[in-house]
Amino acid sequence: MERRMKYSLIEDEAARKVLFYERKREIIKKLSELSTLCGVKTCGVIYSPYNPELEAWPSREGAEGVITEFMEVPVAKRTERMVSQEAFLRERIASVQLQLQKLRAENRDFQIQNIMFGCLRGEIDMSNLGELDNQDLTSFIDKCIDKLICRAKHLRENGESSSPLSLLPPSRPLVVPDLDVVQVGDNDRENEIQNHQNLIQRQYDFLIEYYEDEDVPSMEGSHPPTYN
Repeated sequence: MERRMKYSLIEDEAARKVLFYERKREIIKKLSELSTLCGVKTCGVIYSPYNPELEAWPSREGAEGVITEFMEVPVAKRTERMVSQEAFLRERIASVQLQLQKLRAENRDFQIQNIMFGCLRGEIDMSNLGELDNQDLTSFIDKCIDKLICRAKHLRENGESSSPLSLLPPSRPLVVPDLDVVQVGDNDRENEIQNHQNLIQRQYDFLIEYYEDEDVPSMEGSHPPTYN
């Protein structure tokens, strides 16, 4: 494994001087490569306690020419791509926050997918789900059904009616009812829940076909979350 150097002042003066000359040669080499390969004007100015004269690359006149040309550029254009450390850090934080939000959304989709298959297998009691889980589950199933309908339409248009997906009603998409707004008696409630389960079972048949067709990873062996 490559050993990482600790970036701090080298206490030993002899070792510090040796490293200075090594790094100076590397910097000059990189400046030359950048100028040749990219066709840009570069220069380097180095002042050190090891040389009383100011060192300039490629020469003092060349460095002065590049600096003068740079200073003649209007300030607005010269600084349009410059950022302060604070602005750079703010930009990085915003980028990381967007990545975090995306990962949270993907994780939530995977969690709801686990809940959906857990309910369909009978491993999770839908009556124990919270309001937020019910809302997210309904939205997730609606999205899956919309994709199924679009795919069924595509199959029909291409004459692939033999696929089970083509059996989806073209003008009457399946809709998951809101389980929280049913206000009925105990017996009627049991019948309503049974009807919901039968409806979801029919949706399950199409969802399984969708996940197999779209090469979505199998849910076998996954463990849905538990709820109190």
